[in-house]
This record gives sequence, C-alpha cells and structure tokens, in this order.
Amino acid sequence: MPSPSWPRARRAGDAVSSPILRARHLAAVLDDGRALFTSLELVLLRGPTALIGANGSGKTTLLRLLAGALPPGGASIDTDARIAWLPQLQDALPARVVDLLGAGPHVGALRRLLAGSGDARDLACIDDDWTLETDLRAQLDAAGLGAIDLDADPANLSGGERQQLRLLALMRGDANVLLLDEPSTFLDAAASAYWRERVLAHPGAVLVVTHDPAWLTAMPTILELRDGALHRTEGNLDVWRAAQATRRGLEADALDAARSERSRTRRDAVVARERIERRSARGRRDARTENQSPLLLDHRADRADRSRARTQAGLAGRIDATDTAVRRAYAAMENVAAPDFVDAAAIALPEGRQVLTFEDAHPCAPSPRRTLDWTCSGPVRIGLEGRNGSGKSTLVRAIAGHGALAHGRVIAHVPVQSIDQQLAGVPPAVPALDWLQVRMPDIAPADIATRLALLGLPGTRARQPMGDLSGGERMRVAIAAAAWSRPVAPLLLLDEPASHLDFDSVDALVALLRAWPGALLVVSHDPALLDALDLTHRLQLDADTLTLA
Repeated sequence: MPSPSWPRARRAGDAVSSPILRARHLAAVLDDGRALFTSLELVLLRGPTALIGANGSGKTTLLRLLAGALPPGGASIDTDARIAWLPQLQDALPARVVDLLGAGPHVGALRRLLAGSGDARDLACIDDDWTLETDLRAQLDAAGLGAIDLDADPANLSGGERQQLRLLALMRGDANVLLLDEPSTFLDAAASAYWRERVLAHPGAVLVVTHDPAWLTAMPTILELRDGALHRTEGNLDVWRAAQATRRGLEADALDAARSERSRTRRDAVVARERIERRSARGRRDARTENQSPLLLDHRADRADRSRARTQAGLAGRIDATDTAVRRAYAAMENVAAPDFVDAAAIALPEGRQVLTFEDAHPCAPSPRRTLDWTCSGPVRIGLEGRNGSGKSTLVRAIAGHGALAHGRVIAHVPVQSIDQQLAGVPPAVPALDWLQVRMPDIAPADIATRLALLGLPGTRARQPMGDLSGGERMRVAIAAAAWSRPVAPLLLLDEPASHLDFDSVDALVALLRAWPGALLVVSHDPALLDALDLTHRLQLDADTLTLA
C-alpha cells in the first residue's frame, strides 16, 4: 500500500505553536459516584498526541467531553477550530458506503446533474465539485479499498474495511482538531501503517486514544490519564516505558521500605512491652516490701497504670501508622496480577481428541486458488492472520456454527465459545454480575463478585450496565464468561481480543490464554500478541488462499 506524501508531523525541537484547543475544569463522575477526574486541564498544540491510561480511567469520556457529546458541566473548552471525533464503537451503519463516507447527498446530486435530471438544489449541493465521485474512488484506491463499490452495503464488509472507511470520512473533512478513539482497531498491519502516516501528517491537532505499540512508537508526545490527572511524556512509547519502569521501581522500593519500617516498629514494640512489664513487675515487688501508706501506694500504682497505658497506646499508634503506610504503598503499585480463573480440569482436552476439521475450505472465495484440508487434535493453539476483508471473521463464525464457507466446510468436534470483534454477545443494558450469574448458575453470586473484583470490576462497577464500562472492561468480562460458563466449551475463538485493552490488561490476557488448557483459535493483527501465546499452528488467509503456515 503506497504511503502518501504529506507534511511531516511536529517533532521535538520544532518551534512550539500556540494552542489550538485549551480545556479547563474538565470533570467526569460515574453513576456510582466514582470520580474519573475533576478539574482536569488539557492543552492541544499542532501535531499528534497520544492519550493512554488503564481501562476505565476515563479516556473515552474525556474525548466525548471535548467533542461535545457529553454536557460540559463547569468545563470550558476554548478553540476556534472545528472538531471531528471518531468514536470507539461503531454506530448504526448506513445503507451505502458513500453514506458512511458522508458524501451520499452530494454524490446523488452529482449523478442527477450528470444524467441531466438535476435541478438548482442539486447544483448548490455539489458546490462545483464535479469530480467528487472520481476523487472518492481515488481515495479508496490509495487506501487499498479500490474493490469496494460506493453503493455497497457496509454491513457486508469486514470490521477493518469499515474502520478504514470511517477514518477516510474523518480525514476528508476540514476539521483542525481530530479526536480518535482506538483508530487502529481491526486494521491489518498495512492499513494501520497507512492511516498512522495520515494521522501523523495532519496539519492540525490530533489526540489519539490508543494502546497500539506501532502507533505509540510513532507519537512525539504521550499523555497518560492516571489517578484522575494527566501526566505528560515528551517522547514516544520507549520513553514512556522507561519512565514507567522507573516509577514502578520507586513504588516497589517504597513498599519494601514501608514493610521494613513496619517490621522494625513491631519488633521495637515487643521489646518496649517487655520492658514495661518488667518495670511493672518490679514496681509491684517494691510496693510489697516498702513501708509506705496504702494511700501513697495506690497513688503510685495508679500513676504507673496511666503511664503504661499511654506508652502502649503510643506503640499501637506507631504500629497502625506503619500498617497504613504499607497499605498506601501497596495501593500505589501499578502492577496488575493476572487473575487465575480457569477451571483446568473441566476445559482440558486429551491429545487424541479431534478439535477441528477443514475440508477443502476457504471462507470467501467461491473458486479459491488454494484451500485447506487439515484436522487438528488436542489442546492446539492456532493463530489466524490475514488482510482486512480476507474473511477471517467469516471463518470464525463458520467454526462457531453461525454461517457457512464460500468453499468447502469446517467442522468443530467440541463445544465452542466465541468472542467477536464488536462484543455483540455482551448485552449493554445488563450488569456484568447479573449476566454472569445466568451463565454460571452453579457458582454463588459472592464468588462471581470476587472473581470480577480480581478482573478489576469491584463492587458497584460490576453492578453497572455493561454499556457504561470501557471497551477493555467489556472484553475482560466477555473472556471471563467464556472461561467460566457452564457447560464448558474447550474450544475458545477470539477475534481481535486485545482491542481496547490497556497494557496491563493485555499482559493479563496473555497470561490467561497461555494457561488455557483447552484449544484456542485467535485472530489478531498483532504479531507480538500471537508470538506471546506459544502457538502450535498458524493459518494464513488471503483473498483466494487458506494455508497452514
């Protein structure tokens, strides 16, 4: 795919321009009362800036506030620029590709005029843009989408093709500020590189929410939304990772120091209590042998008791303070442990158990050049790679029993759990806790709540409608449902499972999938993710070939 010739993005050392957008007093509070951020300030200069943060930290909410999709509350957003926003989730699809590109009325007017049936309103609509349809075709060709007809139904396209069309519609406009929420979602490597270069070369300001390493490596500035504040890094992903490693190292040192201080304080307290008891015992012995009046002895004993109580209270206070310091140091740690929620005995597959059979199979080509004939058994770990539109999602749906192949067939010999790109099976109006209770009737609600807390969805968060959760949080719930559901399904199909996940969540996902004792088939455009899964097989899918790599 050719790279366009665009002006380069601002880099370190370039002259600093005046702000294109300045926002003050940005605030967001969830329905459960949890504040994502309060009184946040943001300045966007010309050039690209990445926005990262843990799932649920408020990145999408921040973009929605800037785009005007949420009431601003007390916030002020100062800009003379036009703002364009690419939401993370796909809205309802229009009937035609040309409508998805935002050019349906204009192309319709142009076609009527060229056919001799147009009127003055059509002439005003096209505004002398007589080459509009030709220009659209050229832009589709440049993006590698030349095979897509302008009148095609977008519902019949792949997720990656639709995402490219959404990006093209955005870039065709005249907005000086672009707000992009996970723009590389579902894009193959070539498409991602093409649109990354387009975004980097945009002449205005661009704020990109992404956890895509390729995009973050190309970004000159990274903002991290953490603990309700924006933390700025002048540099790309490597610079940010180095700073994160330093910060986490300091956090670990602080935790070690707090634990050491707690241990020392407890040892000192034991010694001090023993000293107090020895002094008290000596005082009682002296009182029995001294020739003092009972009134004076009682006064001395009372004073000793008060002194002992004060000392012991001081020791208890010092111990409580060190306990609090340890808790705070632990709470400040960013490392997220991978949850262990796989029922290995129920999901495990013996080596000889057949799992999948492909018979002369290709998902989309009626007359393919090369098909796949293959049977696999046991706990196989399969990676499926291919360009946008090659038919990966079609193949996954066929394995799950939700459709047929264009050529041949594929048979799943074991029960299947499938998680698609759009998380279509995750109901947005239902809380995660309620949804999982239906799927896990033999597990107590308290145990489900505990498991969700380990996934980063504690308390009221697990009781909110899943439509209010971040994309990464919904993906974690979907994977948990696949792992915990009864009856079990030992073949797990995952279509771009790392989409919308933050770095720690991807690490947790990899740890879960590596521990999965059943069979896996994972669709991903991220080679690092596939490499981390210790795959046993790789399938390569193209427009007219399906091969075992």
